[in-house]
Amino acid sequence: MSKHRDIQLERLFYIEFLALFVGQVSRKDLVSRFGISEPAATKDLALYSDFAPGMIDYDLRKKCYVYCGDYSGAHFQHDVYQSLFSLLGERAISADYDHAQRLDGWISSSIKRKLPPPLVATITRCISQSKKLTGKYRSLSSGDTYRLLSPLAIVHDGLRWHVRCFDHTKGDFRDFNLTRFSGVREGEGTDVSLLEDRQWNTEVELRLTPHPRALHPETIRLDYDIQGRTKDIKLKACFVGYFLRQWNIDFSDDASGNPKAQHLFLENKAELKELGVPEWALET
Repeated sequence: MSKHRDIQLERLFYIEFLALFVGQVSRKDLVSRFGISEPAATKDLALYSDFAPGMIDYDLRKKCYVYCGDYSGAHFQHDVYQSLFSLLGERAISADYDHAQRLDGWISSSIKRKLPPPLVATITRCISQSKKLTGKYRSLSSGDTYRLLSPLAIVHDGLRWHVRCFDHTKGDFRDFNLTRFSGVREGEGTDVSLLEDRQWNTEVELRLTPHPRALHPETIRLDYDIQGRTKDIKLKACFVGYFLRQWNIDFSDDASGNPKAQHLFLENKAELKELGVPEWALET
């Protein structure tokens, strides 16, 4: 395939990516991403419609193409992890996954959880289009339950993918592990906004110090670039629990953790409780 065809293939892939994971795609999307003219973008959209009939259709009211198909009709293969990182602006999206890797290297191995692309695409479309979703969710405390949710944001805690939602049954905002969903369906529009999520909009500051019982705290200071008395980390209140566990920080009341395994200690736990950090986040 010629270089011209390779570039066009990337544009067709991008059309499908936006359709599946955002729910709509316009000529402007292609013009701004690839620097092509509007007539060229129109030709690409028409060509994609020929490649994958029934996947997109022009919406006169929105003045763009909207997703109207079924995931099984997708023309390209989509890597879920690449797609999620791209949606958050972390990685370039590419039809050739290896093409997105710019340098030779290694990323820490992980126990990857299976994330079905159609399920994830439905959730991200609902976020983009401000829609509710219904689906079966399996939790550790309640087992299988059916949920009516307004999904609002995607969260990665360093290990797992979550979706920040308003739970219409419980009447509050909370995180849901993407791997625990099954059978999700798009619902009607929602008026719920992240602006109403107090924990999302509350910024707190964690004060971290070398573990009080560490034999060589100066080494810890070097490792974590602690230049003052403490390392101060600003986070949304709803992310504190994930951060503490990802970095294996001792947040016990009396610094009773193992300093060989937990190099850092949370100094202001009581203050964080008063500021509205969720209870589960600070439970040892």
